Amino acid sequence: MMKAQQWINEMFPSQAGKEKVKKLYIRINGGTDIISQSNYEFFNAKLEGELDLNEFKNLEDLRFWGNGTEQLQSITNLKINQCSKLVKLYIDCTNLSELNLSFNQEITSFTIQGCVNLLKIEGLDKLSTLQDLKIWYLNSQLQTPFDEDNWKQGLQELRRKKILSLEQQLKELADIILPDITFDLGKLKQEIARLKLNELSPQARKDKSELEQQINFAKNKVESNFKKIIDLLLETQKQIIGENDFLVRTQLTGQLNAYLSILEGNLSKQELQALLDKKTDLVKLEEQIDNLQQTTNQNSLK
Repeated sequence: MMKAQQWINEMFPSQAGKEKVKKLYIRINGGTDIISQSNYEFFNAKLEGELDLNEFKNLEDLRFWGNGTEQLQSITNLKINQCSKLVKLYIDCTNLSELNLSFNQEITSFTIQGCVNLLKIEGLDKLSTLQDLKIWYLNSQLQTPFDEDNWKQGLQELRRKKILSLEQQLKELADIILPDITFDLGKLKQEIARLKLNELSPQARKDKSELEQQINFAKNKVESNFKKIIDLLLETQKQIIGENDFLVRTQLTGQLNAYLSILEGNLSKQELQALLDKKTDLVKLEEQIDNLQQTTNQNSLK
């Protein structure tokens, strides 16, 4: 038996390889692996422990098989919260104790059977596009508010209760933030965005100043004709963060690695990684600030 995370990283050692995968089937029984373009089916994969698939950004179809309830696939924790394109999920005889689907809202087909130790499934009420649901009724430990026969009505009731609860929470929040104003969701969003902007703007200025210091320090260590490469490195990192197209990201990553290779003669890998990390943090923070500013501006115009 092999650690699940070690196994998946050996099968897909690069980020580009992970992002290529659309279909991933993992079976405990023997057989011949089948690989076709972006589709992968692995046999004789006896895995244990945590399996984090969040780097598989384009995964659409994920399935696991054990060998009956007497030989479970010993994966104990499955992380798929960033697999936003996942539409089909099939889990058979796997040793999960809980499963979180709160961020997998595109799922249309979900089957779970033979998972005798499963106690909890979170996020079922958020699967608004669900068309097919099969939950193994022999698992007496798993508590769900509905079964296969009434799951559509059950989901609707869960969502209705969730909406009512959220509305009540919003009203209570509005009473705290805007006590003298009748509840207005738009005004509440605007006020929360304003408060968050006040918190993040000083942090962004601080991070920008620290990044500029790091850049100046790095440029002072390299030859004059390499100073521009540092600017290109950081600009490419910014483009990668904002790019969703797989082929474009791959090309940009190649450019980034080329710049790193050039600079490694003058700067350590730790120094270069620190620059990239700081740039990434700043870009994400500035993007968050832009979104908050749009929220405040939109509500101001209403």
